[in-house]
Amino acid sequence: MQIKINNVMYDMIEESLSITQILDKMNYTYPIIVVEFLSRIIDKHEFDSIFLKDGDEISIMHVFAGG
Repeated sequence: MQIKINNVMYDMIEESLSITQILDKMNYTYPIIVVEFLSRIIDKHEFDSIFLKDGDEISIMHVFAGG
């Protein structure tokens, strides 16, 4: 399948992946991550139950602060 992550196309072997699986594959490790899918912000508790399929697009952002 092909999915677009942050405006970049990626080829994945799997036919579908959950948001959690995508975050793991792409090595997103910050404790606070914001995910947008289908024009809405996805709650963290939904990451395991929402699956992306061929042609889907997702935006992933790390949230951090500094001083």
